[in-house]
Amino acid sequence: MKYNVLLADNDGTLMDFDASERVALKEAMDRQGVRLDEAREKLYSEINARLWEAFERRETTQAALRVDRFRIFLKEIKSPADAERMSEDFLAALSLRCDEIDGAYDFLREAAARVPVVMITNGISAVQRSRFARSRLTPFFREIVVSEEIGAAKPDPRFIETALARVNADPARALILGDSLTSDIAAANASHVAGCWFNPKGKKNTTAFSPDYEIRTLKEALEWL
Repeated sequence: MKYNVLLADNDGTLMDFDASERVALKEAMDRQGVRLDEAREKLYSEINARLWEAFERRETTQAALRVDRFRIFLKEIKSPADAERMSEDFLAALSLRCDEIDGAYDFLREAAARVPVVMITNGISAVQRSRFARSRLTPFFREIVVSEEIGAAKPDPRFIETALARVNADPARALILGDSLTSDIAAANASHVAGCWFNPKGKKNTTAFSPDYEIRTLKEALEWL
């Protein structure tokens, strides 16, 4: 099956969010004298992941999430640091980062030469827009759809409907590419759109969501475009 439009996730799929987050997290914690080591980085990541999953289930808001993750983290490590200030410092530092997943540029260049590419992200609007303004990947996107700006987030099918409408695309001929089963692939399943799971580390799928395709490297997705 060949598809004539690609809806691509950003963080963890095209941009290396882990690398960007690590730098921004250290900078935010250094500003308040909070030591960041491997164990604390892991703790923060686990807390952050849980809250984003809750956001996908509509159990929290993005505004609450951005501070709650630091409030919970600081409570866990028994630190008196200011969660709101740490959140602000983290987002400011993150806004300046646009680290790429290996092969993302070459993949996007080729994909965009074949079909329209629509960026679909649940990320915080101000952060994402700042990163896209700095990224060499941005010229390859026909449209950029940010959940905070449209009032619906993946996996809500309304998000995908909006993205498809931006390029007047047929859902039956669209392919969603992303690294998250609970966000990207769940959105694909809910929208009856084909989903391609970018799984570079070969993780096991323990969710109820089923991708149509699974790839280890981005260039593999070119087969269907």
